[in-house]
Amino acid sequence: MTLPPGERRAAGEDAESAACRRLETSGFLVVKRNFRARGGEIDIVARKGELLVFVEVRSRGDAEYGSPEETVDLPKRRRIVAAARQYLSGVPPASWREARFDVIAIEGTGDAARIRHYPAAFDAKGKIL
Repeated sequence: MTLPPGERRAAGEDAESAACRRLETSGFLVVKRNFRARGGEIDIVARKGELLVFVEVRSRGDAEYGSPEETVDLPKRRRIVAAARQYLSGVPPASWREARFDVIAIEGTGDAARIRHYPAAFDAKGKIL
């Protein structure tokens, strides 16, 4: 079932909020949400010490048409990497040592939602690790 645009936006914001909570309980500090750059967007930028993590959040109400993480295809990964490069160009190089790309997949809604976190899901070339 396809949601109307307003409901889809609200569901996306709910999924991102759930992903932020998951990251924070894992010791990350969320430093930016919805970083927009020319040609791409990063849902969440989080930090843990000197590690910067660029997180793509994908959600689906159910797995009828596949899992949410399957929707992070190569063109999407490349757009995320391009946006991350733009983000890093505005951050002092001494403030971070390592960066990685994670995917958080959320299936279902509310308390019944299943959240899967894939640390280092792909590399800076968009290749799945």
